[in-house]
Amino acid sequence: MPEQFEVFRYQVTRPGAPPETRYSLSPVKPNRYAGRDEPQGATPQENAAGSTGEPVPAGVVEAPDGTTPASIDPPVLDIPGRGRVELHAILGVSDGSADDLGHLVRWRPRG
Repeated sequence: MPEQFEVFRYQVTRPGAPPETRYSLSPVKPNRYAGRDEPQGATPQENAAGSTGEPVPAGVVEAPDGTTPASIDPPVLDIPGRGRVELHAILGVSDGSADDLGHLVRWRPRG
């Protein structure tokens, strides 16, 4: 039986910028997203923290037995015999390719 990991989607909004969709393995609302929200500029006004929306279920990732989370946010899995795999390419939300992982990891989006 493969391991299954629920993936959650949420929005980060900042003043003057378009909303950014992010993904996590945790349903808990993130706080500062591992520091990636700052610094934005050289003045305190430009360093306004982004606001995050509530995480919603986006789907399930299936991976081989023994797979464990290496990072919750951003979502990274540690796959036995393969190493760490960043899920953004598997989810199809980055420029990366996950073609060589198709036999190991399956993405089942919520429809």
